[in-house]
Amino acid sequence: MSPKQTIFGVLLMGIVILIGMSAFSVDERKQALVLQFGQAKGLQEGAGLHFKMPWQTVQFFDKRLLVSDALPNEVITKDKKTIDVDNYTRWEIIDPLLVFQVARTQAGVAARMQDVVRGKVREVLGQHTLHEIVSGGKEENLRRELMISIRDRADRDVRSLGIRVVDVRIKRADLPQGNSEKVFDRMKAERQRIAKEYRSEGEEAATEIRAQAKKEKKVLLAEAYKNAEIIRGHADAEATKVYAKAYQKDPKFYAFSRSLESYKKSIGEGSRLVISPSSEFFNFFEQSR
Repeated sequence: MSPKQTIFGVLLMGIVILIGMSAFSVDERKQALVLQFGQAKGLQEGAGLHFKMPWQTVQFFDKRLLVSDALPNEVITKDKKTIDVDNYTRWEIIDPLLVFQVARTQAGVAARMQDVVRGKVREVLGQHTLHEIVSGGKEENLRRELMISIRDRADRDVRSLGIRVVDVRIKRADLPQGNSEKVFDRMKAERQRIAKEYRSEGEEAATEIRAQAKKEKKVLLAEAYKNAEIIRGHADAEATKVYAKAYQKDPKFYAFSRSLESYKKSIGEGSRLVISPSSEFFNFFEQSR
């Protein structure tokens, strides 16, 4: 290889390396900040291929809507109750240059933003009682108003960081573990007291119902017995009339009929009677012989 070809190859390789060190691409979801010796020199927001000086560096910032999930935040309410509030924040970077100047990185500005939001959560919720926070107020829209207030206050404070708070939402608001156990114990005791009252009222009502049922039973039985006795008396009277008429018509046949009924009632299958055949009981048997 000739010296000219060697020099040309070296120059070509140097140009390729230089272009590789100078060119960079920006994703459509990102925005790039060009830095020179730690100082911001320019911002590239458009997606595609861009160029910089070889000694310059590039730092990327997301331009999408971001979500930060903070750790539970301890809040003291207006009525001096302590609750653990778990919230998340949706935010976006609106000024990457300002973000770099105040926090250097996206993670750094997110941490500072979370501190601001946590403070606003304590500030806003601390102006209301635990019942208001849990129930949502009289018109049941208090929680929405609280979220809007927290978002607006936090957004005003983080604008100086180059970001914007889009939304703040509370995922959960719980009592601390110790308080929760005490509240659960009180709730359990209250439910047991109510259950005891219901059982006492039920037993009292059951006793009254049973007493009323017994009373009605006695009245019904007495009424039925009275009616049965009246009916039985009428029947006996009617039977007596029939017997009397039969006796008057044919006393012997009446006596014979009554004897047959006595035989039927007193002598069953397999019965044994120890009685004299000449007794009056077998009078009709003797006559039949």
